[in-house]
Amino acid sequence: MDNMTIEAEWLSQILGENTRKGYERSIAYFKEFMKTESLEDIIKLRKEERNFETRIIQFFKWVQEKKDVTENSARAYCIAIQSLFTYVGAPLRLKNKLPKLHMKIETWKPSVKELQRLYSLGDISIKAWLSLSRDIPARISDMLRITPEQIESGEFLLQSKKEGVVGKCYISEETKALFRQLRTAKISLPITQAGIDKMMASACKIAGLEKRINQHLLRKIWISTAINLGVPEIVYKILSFKTVPQELLTYYLDRNELKDYWQKVVSALPLEHSNGNNGRVNNIEEALDLVMSALRKLIEEKTMTMRINVMTDKQIIEEYVRESNDRLRIKKIA
Repeated sequence: MDNMTIEAEWLSQILGENTRKGYERSIAYFKEFMKTESLEDIIKLRKEERNFETRIIQFFKWVQEKKDVTENSARAYCIAIQSLFTYVGAPLRLKNKLPKLHMKIETWKPSVKELQRLYSLGDISIKAWLSLSRDIPARISDMLRITPEQIESGEFLLQSKKEGVVGKCYISEETKALFRQLRTAKISLPITQAGIDKMMASACKIAGLEKRINQHLLRKIWISTAINLGVPEIVYKILSFKTVPQELLTYYLDRNELKDYWQKVVSALPLEHSNGNNGRVNNIEEALDLVMSALRKLIEEKTMTMRINVMTDKQIIEEYVRESNDRLRIKKIA
């Protein structure tokens, strides 16, 4: 390491590839904020300046404004800066000066109906990713490593990169079918976290959801559902890549109950709406609601405009009748 720069030495101590890339980005942003390319000059200033912590607070605000990132992401960048100065023997005193790293989106828990709306209005890529995430409550870095062959197998083991924990994965028939459709249509899902985030953000906006649903939130929903259903802790930890005692890991992975518990959670998170009556409707009002819902969805897919939002039910029916050459009178529908 004699010929390495301080930055290179520090980064070489970071084992996680994704963490290292995040820290590199943090330092690049901090250099830009400090208006210098020399990390050595920044370290020297830190040792000389008594209230250097003020600059970190300013950086925290600057990176949100200039790089258009969330408060949470900005705090993560500051953690990288803290790590650097600790490494060079000049730790920062930032206790209670910056917000704690947390997941603000967790204050909003989307309902099953909202997940179903996102699924119903999404394209095949959104449907496939949501279905896979519903089956496997893994971190985004692990999800991106899952292969088509593993999905088609329906059951496999996956080791978490972050903790090195081996978890058991099961794939539903719905997810298999969706990924087969992707292959047939020659459509590929994004291969990076940024790509998945962008895809989900666009879908959430189209679905009119309150906030963006990311992979971390989907994982939290799965685990919360498992806990609420009374799934044993050891089981949901194995299914969500959390650390468990090694002797229990092997025991539970060999038991059929593991898949039964998984199925229980998956069944509690249906992505397609069902009236709970095997497809039957109970009255004319419910039938009309279903008809109107189907007509709206058909026209939304055809027009891809916002015009549907201002159309009356009568106009929707008339347009559908014109396009399908259906000669049934509206009174007969009622």
